[in-house]
Amino acid sequence: MRPELDFRTLRTQIESATWVPDFNTLYRRAGRVRMRDRLTVLGALLGTLGVLAPVALAGIFGRPAPAVLGPNPDLSGAYDPGPTATPSSSTGATAGRFPSTITVLAAAGDLADLIAAVDVCVEVPQARRCSLQITRLGGTERRTPFVLDALRASPLDKIGNVQLTRIATGTYMLSGEVSAGSRSCVQFRLTGDTQTPLPAQTGSPVIGPSEHLPLGGGDQAVQLVQYGDLFGVRGIDGALSLVGQPPIARRTVLNGLPAGTGWWVAGADLRTGAPAVSVSVDQGQNWTASTLDAPPGIDVPTVVTLDGRNAWAFVRYSHAIRFFRTSDGGAYWREIRTPIELPASLKTLENRRFGALVRPDRSLLLWFQADTETIFLESNDGEHFGVVVGPGGAIAPVDNGYASLGDPARVSTDAHTWREATLSATVLPT
Repeated sequence: MRPELDFRTLRTQIESATWVPDFNTLYRRAGRVRMRDRLTVLGALLGTLGVLAPVALAGIFGRPAPAVLGPNPDLSGAYDPGPTATPSSSTGATAGRFPSTITVLAAAGDLADLIAAVDVCVEVPQARRCSLQITRLGGTERRTPFVLDALRASPLDKIGNVQLTRIATGTYMLSGEVSAGSRSCVQFRLTGDTQTPLPAQTGSPVIGPSEHLPLGGGDQAVQLVQYGDLFGVRGIDGALSLVGQPPIARRTVLNGLPAGTGWWVAGADLRTGAPAVSVSVDQGQNWTASTLDAPPGIDVPTVVTLDGRNAWAFVRYSHAIRFFRTSDGGAYWREIRTPIELPASLKTLENRRFGALVRPDRSLLLWFQADTETIFLESNDGEHFGVVVGPGGAIAPVDNGYASLGDPARVSTDAHTWREATLSATVLPT
């Protein structure tokens, strides 16, 4: 017997197999999806416009005027500082649109008629322009410098470690490290109110010699490259000569020592690197070299002497100074065990200018360049030091006296009492 058909179940199966979707509902859902996608794209566009619109508007309506940065050294552009007047020796005088500064870097010659190397700079933002000039420091007033734009190839070049040496009466050698490179030198002779290059010199850097020339007792030693070979320079004509070399490394000629004290060279022992000092009393034919009983310092020793026999050597470290003394012209050195107490303002001796000198009364004077001032220490017995008041700037020994290279510059015959020196007129860099 056949089972009775379940018409309700059969009807449900037939309706499920033949169901047609509601297309109106599908259209509404598709419309909502399209609207959502369009709103997403529009939001992204509005966000991008919000970032770029202020930049574009600033470029159109808020573009600043071009900054005055001086000449482009690659294009040799002209620089017009505007109306200017000859600046005085004080720092910070305004010149045209920018302030100018005048810094005495070195001095040489006779105390009554000193010659100074002066850096005159126009402080253009990001393009400081300078001219190294030779002019008088004290003595007769001059209207213009002897030498303009020395050593630099461009007024934008940086210059450091400037030295000015008097080779003979009226004859000088100027040297310095340009743009952190090797030392560059020029020689010149002052005749009356003018200067002339020495024979075979045209103001270009000095080239080392290739032959031995006879030297006299007053002729000096010079270096054309830091730690490089020494050369003798004749006072009669400024000619350079090959000489024997001291048996030490990092050779550094000690300039500014009194005439007749010999050639003194500081450096390092060839084997150990310890501080060393070498001396020659016959213009480099023979050398006496001595190694100091101390580890290497932050630089070669600073050596000072007044008579060529009694001398002191100072070896600097980051937070201390060790110093030695000789009484036989550098053959034997003994260390002074009394410590030099450094002022608290000298947190470190790294990258600090330092100098020493022996006064005519045999007392010693040390100077340190601190952050905001120059600090001076004095010793009357050559062993114990104390802080004293100084002239205000680094001190350069000159013939018959001393020159302080501060602002203002000062001169002295004994390095005890100082008087202000007049710096002759200078010229702004062009």
